[in-house]
Formats: sequence, C-alpha cells, structure tokens
Amino acid sequence: MKRLIITIATVALSTIGALAQYSPECKAAIEKIAAANAKFTTVTCPFTQTKHMVMMENEIVNKGNLTYSRPNALKMEYSTPAGDLLEVDGDNIVMVRGKKTTKISTKADSRMANLKNTLLMSIGGDVDGVAKENAAEVKFLDTPKYYVFMISKGKGAKSQYVKLELSYSKKDNTQYEI
Repeated sequence: MKRLIITIATVALSTIGALAQYSPECKAAIEKIAAANAKFTTVTCPFTQTKHMVMMENEIVNKGNLTYSRPNALKMEYSTPAGDLLEVDGDNIVMVRGKKTTKISTKADSRMANLKNTLLMSIGGDVDGVAKENAAEVKFLDTPKYYVFMISKGKGAKSQYVKLELSYSKKDNTQYEI
C-alpha cells in the first residue's frame, strides 16, 4: 500500500511539474481546451491535413471527414486523395492508400503507437499529453481567433514528426487544425 501511495504521489507531482513548464497563459489555455473537449464523446467534422515534407518543395494538403469517439477510436476518411483512410480502433491502425490496405498493431509498433496517441490526444484536446508523448517543447501563440501550440519533437521521441501545429478555436475551444 505504501508503494502505491508513493507511485501515485510521484505521478501527480510529475504531472504538476509538466504543466509548470508552461507560461501562465499557455497553461490556462491548455486547461480550458482540455475541459471543453472532455464534454464530447463523439465528434464528426470535415478536416484538412497539411504536411510539410523536407524532401518536397510544396506542402501536401489532404481533406476528408473525421469521426472521433473518446477514448480510442478515430476514422479519417479522405476525399483528397479519394478513397484513402486512416482508422484507429483500440490497439490497431488500418491505413488504406489507393488499393493497398495495411493493418498495424500499435502494441507491436511503437511508432504507430505514437501516431495513434498523438492523433487521439490532439483531437481530444489534450495538448499536454501530446507534448509528453513526443517529449516535446511547446511554444504558445494566442491569436485573435485561435490558441496555437507549436510542438517540436524532443530527443528520444518515437514520433515521425518533427513539428506539429495544433490550433484550437477560441469560439468553442475545439480542434481546428492539426
């Protein structure tokens, strides 16, 4: 029992310490976004995904419809490119690109586990969780319409991404862009 109490205290202190690294404005925005998003169990909306790849001059823009069900289900059905799909269902990710379908266990592939966790936490409004998952540094911008978090991958993170930009609408504190 004593060991359990020490473990709980350590986890609680590490969580408090992680939030303490943020400016007061950033911390307040993170808490506001998390509280607003906790109310939603299912979200369905259009999405736009923009990728900036080192090897390519132009950015890649994909669009489609997204369905998120708390805590661990996500479906991104792409209209551009038509027919593509990314689906997270528990411990599995299914990707459809063109005529090729790939099913990956996130228990067996740590990079896919990172992708799953990053997507689910981003859409679920857990900015601090995304930062921890990616051992990341967070830069906060407070624009007139959005809370913007620039998340830069830290050392040792298993993420495929170098940077993520998460923008949450000030109107309703939900995810606007990822």
